[in-house]
Amino acid sequence: MATSEKMTCVSILICDEVYRDERTKKLVVVGTFNQFNAPQLPCKLPRMTVLFTLTNGRGTYDLRLSIEYETTGQAVVEIAGPFRIDDPLQIFDSNVYLIDVPFFDEGKYWVVLSADGEILGQRPFWVKKATQ
Repeated sequence: MATSEKMTCVSILICDEVYRDERTKKLVVVGTFNQFNAPQLPCKLPRMTVLFTLTNGRGTYDLRLSIEYETTGQAVVEIAGPFRIDDPLQIFDSNVYLIDVPFFDEGKYWVVLSADGEILGQRPFWVKKATQ
């Protein structure tokens, strides 16, 4: 979709949970990680949360979040939809809960966030088979 401002991704975190403290309205990030030790492969990670921060946008964007296996470039999870920012000075935190994320092989994976087909940010993490 056409926009007048280029949106910027300030950060991407991978974690177990994100909560908002009702008193302070601050986000509480629980259990950040860069590696998942799978008991066996293939497997499904029961729950994974991606927290990302966007700014500098104005207008409506086609936003896409995916988890991609580096070796093949294949997305194991992908969600997409419209996203609107009215003020480029606004800083927008969004957390996405992913359920039963499938992992077929060990290796490097990427969380990729894009808008209108352009990558805004990406973060690597590793899936390894747990040793006994």
